[in-house]
Amino acid sequence: MNRKKFLQTSLGILIGSQAFSKPKNKRKLCFNTLACPDWSLREVLENAKKYGYKAVEIRGIKGDVDILNSPEFAPSRIGDIRKMSEDFGVKILNLNSSVVLHEYEPEKKTKNLDTAKRYIDLAQQLDCPFVRVFPDKFPKEKSKEFALDTIKSNYETLIDYCKGTKVKVLLDAHGDLVWSEDLLKMMQGFDKKHVGIIWDFFNMHLITKESPQKMYETLKSYIEIVQIKDGYFKPNNTYEYTLTGKGEVPINEILGIIEGDKYKGFISFEWEKRWHPELPNPEVALPSFVDYIQKQF
Repeated sequence: MNRKKFLQTSLGILIGSQAFSKPKNKRKLCFNTLACPDWSLREVLENAKKYGYKAVEIRGIKGDVDILNSPEFAPSRIGDIRKMSEDFGVKILNLNSSVVLHEYEPEKKTKNLDTAKRYIDLAQQLDCPFVRVFPDKFPKEKSKEFALDTIKSNYETLIDYCKGTKVKVLLDAHGDLVWSEDLLKMMQGFDKKHVGIIWDFFNMHLITKESPQKMYETLKSYIEIVQIKDGYFKPNNTYEYTLTGKGEVPINEILGIIEGDKYKGFISFEWEKRWHPELPNPEVALPSFVDYIQKQF
């Protein structure tokens, strides 16, 4: 082989090797509309595209926390919403309801389940894969076993309702059901086709002090969305939120764990501006999250 051909061949091998070994950012980013309580749906989708997000979780639009009451989600608007989502290239990933599954008194139980069913119907119409519900509280007048049985029974009702749809009902680690082993027991025995978990390390660790590794290893078979927020854990189960990377949440460890397991789902940024108006505006928080994630590569 002459020198010229040798150099060409060597350079080709080197370039090919570098192209093959270069890490690719396959993380799909999403944010929750808690971050932007003053935005219309169009503004949500437009800014999601602008900042580099591929999907959104809908937790209220403007003054309506319950989007079933929002004019923007009226039945006549479904076609427009789907087209707008497609035009901006931003998926509506999850409809976040306020439904709780711990209610056992007939009237309250029926009200919550009926609301969840309406969210499932809306998700199916929007081609949205997920509806979020809360497990949520263990009634003080009842045993823990009773509470878990009630939550599981109500969850099963919603799973049955999902049959024939493409919708999964996701449990958000919230309230009293935050221990990873309790969540695992809740999920076991159900067909995975319509069930899943939103892994919110912050909410869980605030109470349980479990490590990211413990949580993930226990729940990974059911995790559909990894939810990230940063801040400081304070005494008596209190907390203070910060911009991404400014608090003590082990975000890099969480990212490393899911990367190592080849997690293919969305990473969702939860910025609770709706509940904490003193927090920085979405125009600051949303691009800050994307910038932080991108710098981890």
